[in-house]
Amino acid sequence: MDKNEFLEKLAKALAGQVPASVVEENINYYSSYISGEVQKGTPLQQVLDDLGDPRLIAKSIIDANGGGNDMAGFYEDSGRSGHRSQREPEKEDPFGQQSERFRSFHFSGFWGLLLLIVIVCCIFMVVGTVIGGIFLLIRPILLPLLIILLVYHMFRGPRRF
Repeated sequence: MDKNEFLEKLAKALAGQVPASVVEENINYYSSYISGEVQKGTPLQQVLDDLGDPRLIAKSIIDANGGGNDMAGFYEDSGRSGHRSQREPEKEDPFGQQSERFRSFHFSGFWGLLLLIVIVCCIFMVVGTVIGGIFLLIRPILLPLLIILLVYHMFRGPRRF
C-alpha cells in the first residue's frame, strides 16, 4: 500500500460518517504526518505499518466525533499478522508533539435509560434523606406539641358560634 491508497481508504471509511470538514482535516493531518516521517528518514512502508489499518483509524475518528457505528463490521484488523493492543505507544505528529487519543461516550437506548433511572433514584434518595433528617430533628418536639394540642382541645370544649 502506498500513501495515496492509505489516504483514499481513510477518506472512504470516513465518508458519510463525519462532516466533510473532519474528513478533510484528518486527510491533511495524515498526509502531513506521513510526509514528515518519510522526510525524517523512516521508510514509507514502516510509517504505514506503524499507523495500521486506515479503517481502524477511521473508527477512532468517527467515535471521537460522535458518529454512528454503521461501519462496525468493517474495522477488523485482518490485514496484519499481529494484534494491536488497546494501549500502544503514542505516535509523534509532524510538529514533534505527542498525539493524544480521546474517547467519547454516548448514552442512548438501554444504557441511556439505565443511567437516567440511576440518576433519578439517587435524587430520590438524597431528597428522602434530607426530609427524613428534618423529621428526626423535629420528632422530639412534635410529639409533646401534639399532646399539648390534644389536651387543649379536650379542655376547651366544642366551639359555639
